[in-house]
Amino acid sequence: MQEAQKKPKISLIVESFTQLEKAYADLKKNLSVSKEEFINNKLLQDKVRVDFNLAFESSMRVCRHLSAVYNIKTTSRDCLQKIAQLTGLEKSEAFEELAQFYIKHRDLKEALPPEELYDFLQKVLPLFKEYARAVVEFVRRETSNPLLIDFDLLNEKAKHIKESVKKIDFVLSHGLEEFSKTPMYYDRVKYFYQVAYDSLFDICRHLAPKFGVKKFGDDCLSKLVEVGVIPQDYYMDIFKLTNLKNRLISTWEVSPQELYEKLYEIKDKIEPIMKEIAKSLQRLLKDKVQG
Repeated sequence: MQEAQKKPKISLIVESFTQLEKAYADLKKNLSVSKEEFINNKLLQDKVRVDFNLAFESSMRVCRHLSAVYNIKTTSRDCLQKIAQLTGLEKSEAFEELAQFYIKHRDLKEALPPEELYDFLQKVLPLFKEYARAVVEFVRRETSNPLLIDFDLLNEKAKHIKESVKKIDFVLSHGLEEFSKTPMYYDRVKYFYQVAYDSLFDICRHLAPKFGVKKFGDDCLSKLVEVGVIPQDYYMDIFKLTNLKNRLISTWEVSPQELYEKLYEIKDKIEPIMKEIAKSLQRLLKDKVQG
């Protein structure tokens, strides 16, 4: 049997570069001070070293993944350089110097002259952005996936939602009286609901940036209503879904009767919300192709 061809894992790349983006922004901000101010601020030096390690390690996570996908033998010293070459990035040898500096100074307990740290990072900081941009463009071409959407992740989460809603339906079908006097039913339906909600939220978290929503937290689904991805009619349903989820994971007590009634009210809204997101995604992809 022919071995299935490996392909880049979009969710891993997106997650790693999201971490890189945050670390890069913090580095850029903290290195915007004068050299003298940096040298005299130990707290700032420590923060920059932590963020540099995070930026490098986030870059390396993608590097190791792509080297495995494309069967490129690499080490910690040359991985970034070789993947930079793979993507067509010029001056890839600069990444070797970046890796050597990280390996030499990654132990935060070891002393590092602040002037050396400042000068080096001022020089190499743009490499992180160039590397991420080159990798993203490369993966887009290789996968014919311009929006970097992880369809495997979406399908997996959709499957979890459908299975969990079915199990919620089955538990609730025993009736309120039986549900109230059977602790196992309460625990199981609570678990199934959390799986369904978390899966829906994971879909939202992955797709929200594709729809232009860059800043969001627990309000991800509400943000999709605001930008028209999910119809306004679902706003209160989403509020109820999120409110119940938050109550179930907090110390607040939700009685069996209340849980039964609330789930009975909102369980049939979960899949329609997911389908509305899917419809908007189809339109987005169609517009991307036509554009």
